[in-house]
Amino acid sequence: MKKVLALLMVSGTVVLTGCGGGGNNSANGNADVAVPQVVVAPPPVVVAPPPPPALAAYVGTWTPACNDSFRQRLVVALKSDGSGALEISTYDETFGTSDCSGPVQFTETTSEKITATPDGAGNIQLKLTADSPASDIRIDKVVSSLPAHTIQITGPAVTTVLVDGKPHWRITDGSGDTTDIPDTGIQQAVSGKGGFYLRGNELFSVMEKDGAYVLDMHYVKQ
Repeated sequence: MKKVLALLMVSGTVVLTGCGGGGNNSANGNADVAVPQVVVAPPPVVVAPPPPPALAAYVGTWTPACNDSFRQRLVVALKSDGSGALEISTYDETFGTSDCSGPVQFTETTSEKITATPDGAGNIQLKLTADSPASDIRIDKVVSSLPAHTIQITGPAVTTVLVDGKPHWRITDGSGDTTDIPDTGIQQAVSGKGGFYLRGNELFSVMEKDGAYVLDMHYVKQ
């Protein structure tokens, strides 16, 4: 813009110089003056942000109701590769009390995360609770896969022992009783079809069984 104005001012100077031979125009105040051209900037281009991935609504931490000292915690995130798939970590937590209060005694996790890949959407009939009639709901379908993995059990109630020469996790409960769980090493990869449905802060997961979708788990967002 400064270059344009400089050029216009130089042109104006040339015009005034060319008219300098006659004094009448100057005396009457009628000298030619170059008027700078007004340059109007184009309006900014507004680029709408891309829509969020179809499964983005399920990102968060979810837990179901306590089931006799046991509760699963689900941590859901979008994969960082931009595919729109979900990355799911599960934590099977066992407490020292039947209402899942107090500290966790031991947690079972897997070495790999579950990947839930978008598979479209569809309407299904589903009983959201055992004592309610089936509802017509629309789910986001997914194909879930867990690669070959190992299982770990950790927590204050856990020690690692050898039983018949094979590694086990020994769980000691509050009364001193113990339970030995074998470390079975690498587990095979698994996959399956399922889906998710949101109702407020509730997450319902479904799985495909015998050609139909059935309720798997009911979670509440934390």
